[in-house]
Amino acid sequence: MKAVIYILAVFVCSCKNKTVQNKNVSISPIIKAGSIQDTNILLPKLKADRKKYYTTKDTVYIYSASKDTIKYSKNEFNGIIDDYPELYEGAVNNPESTYSRSSFFVGLIDSAGNESHLSFGSEAGQDGYYILYAYFLKHKNGIAKYSVRRKKLLEIYSTLNDLFDNLNYGGTYYGHQYSRIEGYAEFSVYWFAHYQDYFDRPYDITKQRAYYIAGLKQLILDEEKIDYNTYNHKEKVGRGNELFKKVANLNNLITDNFYLRMAQSFQSDHY
Repeated sequence: MKAVIYILAVFVCSCKNKTVQNKNVSISPIIKAGSIQDTNILLPKLKADRKKYYTTKDTVYIYSASKDTIKYSKNEFNGIIDDYPELYEGAVNNPESTYSRSSFFVGLIDSAGNESHLSFGSEAGQDGYYILYAYFLKHKNGIAKYSVRRKKLLEIYSTLNDLFDNLNYGGTYYGHQYSRIEGYAEFSVYWFAHYQDYFDRPYDITKQRAYYIAGLKQLILDEEKIDYNTYNHKEKVGRGNELFKKVANLNNLITDNFYLRMAQSFQSDHY
C-alpha cells in the first residue's frame, strides 16, 4: 500500500494541470483544484493481478545470445514480476529508459519470512537487467516469428561492438555491451514488428550500404594512422586485416533497408 501511495504522489506532482493520454485512455484534466478525479483507472495494478506471470518452477534459467545464463529462484523471479512491472506491462520503451525508471534495489521475503535482496544497480546488474528486458520483450514480439531478424540483428550489433572493441584495444564498456546488445536487438525487433511498412523500401540499398561500409573502412585507416600501440609493421597489417574482415562481415549481414538503418543507428548511439 505504501508503494501505491508513493507512486500516486509522484504521479500527482508530475502531472498537475496536464492532460494525461495513452493509447487507450484520454483524461483531461486529471488534477483539478488539488483533487484527483477518476484515479481508479490510473492506479497501478496490484501485485495479485500479476500472479499469472509467476513461475511455479523452483529455478528459472534465462539464456542469452551473449552466452550469459542468469539463474533465478522461484522467489526471486516472482519478486521481479512484483517489483519490475515495466519489463512486461504497459508501453514498450528502449532499454535505457526502461532501466532508468526501474527499482535498482529491492528486498524480497519468501514464504518462510526469510529476507533477501535483488539489485540491478551495478554495471553487471544493468547487464542482467537488459537480458531480462529482452527475455520479456521477446515473448511479446514473438520468439519464433522474428527469429531470423533477431539472430541477424544480434550478429550485426555484436560485430559492430567487436569492431570498435578491437579498434580501441578493448575496455570494460565493450564487455558490458556484449550482454546489453540483447536488449538493444530486441527493441529493434519491436520496431520492425510495429513499423515494418516504414522500413520496406522499393529501391535498391546497394549504394547506401556501400557508403556506410566505406565510412567504416575509412575510419579504420584513419585510426591506424594514430595508433601507437602496435609498432611492428607485420602485426599492424594483420590487425588491419582483421578489422576489415569484420567490416566485410557487416556488408554481408546488411541485406535490406531495415538492417542498414539499425546498424547506422546503433553505431551512432553507442560508438
